[in-house]
Amino acid sequence: SKATVSVLYWSALYNTTNMLRYVLAAGFAAAVQAADCGSLLYKQDSGCSLGQTLVDIDTLTACKDTLCGIMDPYALAHGADMTKKLAGSGYGCEIEDWDGTGVGDTICMSSGPSPTPPPTPPTPTPPGPPGPTPQPGPTPVPGPKDESSSGGIDGGVIFLIVFFVGFAVYFAAGMAYMHKVKGATGVEMVPNLEFWKDLPNLMKDGAFFIKNKVTGGGYSSV
Repeated sequence: SKATVSVLYWSALYNTTNMLRYVLAAGFAAAVQAADCGSLLYKQDSGCSLGQTLVDIDTLTACKDTLCGIMDPYALAHGADMTKKLAGSGYGCEIEDWDGTGVGDTICMSSGPSPTPPPTPPTPTPPGPPGPTPQPGPTPVPGPKDESSSGGIDGGVIFLIVFFVGFAVYFAAGMAYMHKVKGATGVEMVPNLEFWKDLPNLMKDGAFFIKNKVTGGGYSSV
């Protein structure tokens, strides 16, 4: 009947209109979130900085999930609409009614870069009179090569290195020999121990001998 057709027609039109409204609303929210959510700034206990403005309620609503991810769980923040506030994830991450008091956190967005005036072109400087043409100077003559500054190790340093290394090897090998072969311990491990004990007296005898040769005096062993 005509009545049934009319009911079906209006029912289909109503459902199509609701679906279209839902699609448009979802598309708008996704567009706002994709365009602006990444640029929103959560300001804790402070207002927006220079060059920023409070976010509008539509963007705040579309981006609430993103903002709740960076807010403290039990924080409350507001945008440009002073009748609404965003409750953190601890309160369910919802847009709630607000009386305009008791909320110090804000949600800000960039208000766009301020126009920069074009740079002033530099004033051209008139060229001055040409200067004298530089004349080539005398060619430097290389001097004698300084052998001392050519690098390398001095012969005296090499002698000292060889002497002290050989002295250390002599003592280490001699002590090992005395301990392993002769079973010596303590001071007795020093190789040629008697020689080292007599060394001060030998040095004193040598000093007296040289002194007597220089002064012409007699010499007697100590």
